[in-house]
Order: sequence, then C-alpha cells, then structure tokens
Amino acid sequence: MRAVVIERPGEVALREVDTPVCGPDDVLVRSRLAGVCRTDLELATGALTDPKLVRFPCIPGHEWVGSVEATGALVTDLSPGDRVVCEGMIPCNRCRPCRTGRTQLCENYDQIGFSRAGGCGELVVAPRRVVHRLPDAISDDAAVLIEPAACVWRALERAAPRPGERVGVVGIGTLGSLTLTLARLLSPGALVAYGLRADELELARQLGANGGIDASAPLDDVYSGELDVVVETAGAPAAVELATRIVRPGGRVVLLGIAGEGRQLQLPSDRFVLGDIEVIGSFSYTTAAWAGVMRLLERGLVDLAPLVTHRFPLESFADALALLERPSGTVVKIVLEHDRH
Repeated sequence: MRAVVIERPGEVALREVDTPVCGPDDVLVRSRLAGVCRTDLELATGALTDPKLVRFPCIPGHEWVGSVEATGALVTDLSPGDRVVCEGMIPCNRCRPCRTGRTQLCENYDQIGFSRAGGCGELVVAPRRVVHRLPDAISDDAAVLIEPAACVWRALERAAPRPGERVGVVGIGTLGSLTLTLARLLSPGALVAYGLRADELELARQLGANGGIDASAPLDDVYSGELDVVVETAGAPAAVELATRIVRPGGRVVLLGIAGEGRQLQLPSDRFVLGDIEVIGSFSYTTAAWAGVMRLLERGLVDLAPLVTHRFPLESFADALALLERPSGTVVKIVLEHDRH
C-alpha cells in the first residue's frame, strides 16, 4: 500500500509499505481523508523528536476518517464498508489516569500517527475500542475535524463558561476557529477573537465573533480586561502573555496551544495573584469529549465541514506542509485525499 512516510526529520517520501496486519480485536480501516496539522509539520521538520512520543520511520495522520476494510475475528459489530472515525490516543484503560477518566494522560502512551502508523497511509489498523461508526448525518469533512474539536470541547468544559459570560479566543487557526464555532453553543454574552492577519479576523467574524481584534495593536478595545474566559490556541509565548492580560480580574484563562519548552515565556507572577486569575492547562481530549463532539454533529447543532479550506492529493503532502507553514489567504484545515475506492 502507499503511505506518506517521515523516514527521519527532514526526509519525507511517498512510498510503498507493508499492509498492516489486523489482529483479533482490531479493525483495518481504509483512510479517505487525513487532516494535516502543525504537529505533522513538527514531525517532518524535526521540531518533535521525543522518542517517548514518536517512532521513526513514522506514517503521520492523527486526524482522519475512513471506511472499514476488514475486522478481526473478535469484532462482530462492524462490517466492511462502514464509515468510521478513530481516536488517535489509544489508552490502556488500566493505569490510574485511565481509571479516573483522564485517558489523554495514559501512562502507557500509544497514538496513531506518532507511535503507530496513521491516516496518511492507505490502510490503518486500530483497536476496536477507539473506532467509532459514523452516522450518515456526519460528513467526511466534519469527521476529519472531530479530533481537534474534541481537544477544544474538553478545554471549554474545563473553563465552564456560563451563559452570558464574555469569551475571548487568542489565535484563529484550526483550534481557534473550532473554539469560536463551539463556544457559540454556550450562549456567550460576547465572543471576541484576537489574531494577526486581516483574513483571520474576517474569518472570526464569519464564525460568529462579535469582534476581531488585531493582537499586535495597542489593546484599547472595549473588551480588554473585561473577558470572563480567554482560550489561548495559538501556541506562542506572546499569545499566552496576551491571554493573561485581557482577562478580567477573577477570570479564567485556558491554555490549549503548546508554545514549546525551548521558547521563553516571561510573565509577572503578581498578575495572577493580584488579579485572582485562574489558569487552566488543557491537554488533548478524553474519550468522553470525543463522544460529546460526535453527539453535537449528529444532532446538527454544529457543522465543522466548512472549516476544511484546502485539499491536496496524498502525493502533495510537502505542498500541504508548505501552505501550513506559510499560509496564504484563509487557511483553516488542510486535508489530504486518498484515491476513492
């Protein structure tokens, strides 16, 4: 089968690889669409090489959707042709975090697209327990965004904005766009987005933001210092600093972006103490958050499909990464399309 393979940082190829073997509790899935995210860029360039997280050669693709090709002998509730979406995280369900429902902190880390082959291969093996059948109401385009949407939904659940509270979103990439889309469901008194480019700010308004604020300009906006909840999605030290500055005294800041350990962040600690600010870190998603997003999509309460803005064939993986690194125009979610069968 064909797959995009990151042989090692800086070396990426589309080549033939062995077809994965389906175990008795597994499902063999033919990938249809695979989302490309900044983490894939970090894998390809070498910004992410931690052997605890990634194993080279690596077939990326942790945001993907497909259809069942075959099932293991013990899997009786799925059939070839069923449309499915798979969680990337594969929790052991035995360690202490898993037993308390914090499956994203599983002590026995295993993840599709990092330590296991992902959706940038034509066929993927996944344990049955992380495979979800897709209702007809959920399109492939919406399904490919369930993984990042589940990360956002869990962050919003942790922040717990109450109806009428004013919510700010720093960064208007994929995570920021999803935050704006999902936060609308929580009846915010105001929804304000902070970005750097004019096209980002216009997108934020299209997604329902009451205002789009240039994050590089002096903060004289009426909402600065008056936001009850701020969700930081950009993954940059400047974005974290901004988020802690625009929240009101007594408010909550949720850090969803990953700024990188080697990037310096300087914040006056008294800002948190004197402002009585609650800072919440939110990493990845849980199985419960994943299921919550699927329910929202199935009930038609939200549609994520319009956030897919660019499509590339599988062989154009490098072009997709280049667009992600240097966006031109409105870029939200880039997907790779496999040949249809």
